[in-house]
Formats: sequence, structure tokens, C-alpha cells
Amino acid sequence: MSREIEPEIDAADICERLVGITSVYLQNFLQRGSYGLRSSVSPGKVRSQRRLFSVEDVYGIALVWELFESGLRGDPIARILKDVGDTKKADANKAAAKLLENKSDYLLIFHTPRRPSKSIPKMPEQRVVMVTEEEFNRMLNWPGIRGGQVIAVGEKFADVRKRLEILFDVR
Repeated sequence: MSREIEPEIDAADICERLVGITSVYLQNFLQRGSYGLRSSVSPGKVRSQRRLFSVEDVYGIALVWELFESGLRGDPIARILKDVGDTKKADANKAAAKLLENKSDYLLIFHTPRRPSKSIPKMPEQRVVMVTEEEFNRMLNWPGIRGGQVIAVGEKFADVRKRLEILFDVR
């Protein structure tokens, strides 16, 4: 009975070699428990003080960093992760897994601005759509599309996948 050995991916690997997130932001996200980010691999006795991450953690961190780098912050990121992952609580790993499973190249985020009314909603209405490159190209011709944001997650995931294969022999 053989068990697949998890690569030992630490914070330095994530920052410098895999995702490109700054160590300060990674530390902040992990300490706050933001977006369900965590180091989920239990270190051995020798490396008990070192945070180790699974491949799933790496993709979750890459997704949050891509959203953050696109200009989104706090609640909007959490809402997108909940929408994509179909969860009640933001979980970056589940959202990233769903994007990978669907082979999504882009996240399209559409907002309906709040309008004046007696009971103004706390947040604007939001719709998140996961699409492949082919679907995205077809959508560009849709009439009536107003404001929205496009986030190229597929490119980021492809880069992370390539680096994981080269550096950690993860297939």
C-alpha cells in the first residue's frame, strides 16, 4: 500500500517560486484566516515550526492573489470565492478546485449598481461566471453587456501548474 508523498512546499516557495505573492501579504492572509487560506500539511517533528502547503493550498493562494492583484479587496474577494466554490463561507481552495475542474480560463464578475430606494441593499448585486477562452470570445459579442470585470485565472493556474511540475515533480 503506497501513499503518494506530498511535496514540501513552504511559504518561501509560494512567494518566490510559485505564486509571486509577497511574504507580508501571505503572512497577513494566513494569520487572519482570510478566505479560508491555510497551511494544511502537517510538518514532521524536525520541521515543526515551518508552514507547509499542499498543492490545493497553492492554487487557493494563487486565486486569492490574482483577485487581489486585479484590484479587489476584502468582502468582494470573499463573495467571489463563495459564489465560485458554492459555499457559505469563503474557501479559496474549494473555489480554485472548481475553476480547475471546469477548466475555466476567466472569471467574469458582473455588478448591478445599487439604485436609490427606501431600502438600499448592503451590497450591489453580483454575478460571477466561470468561462473558458472559447466561451469568453463568444460572449464579447453579446449585446447589452455593461460593466464588469474580467480576471484571467487560467493563465495564472497554468503558470503555477508548470512551476509545480518543474520544481516539485507534481503532475
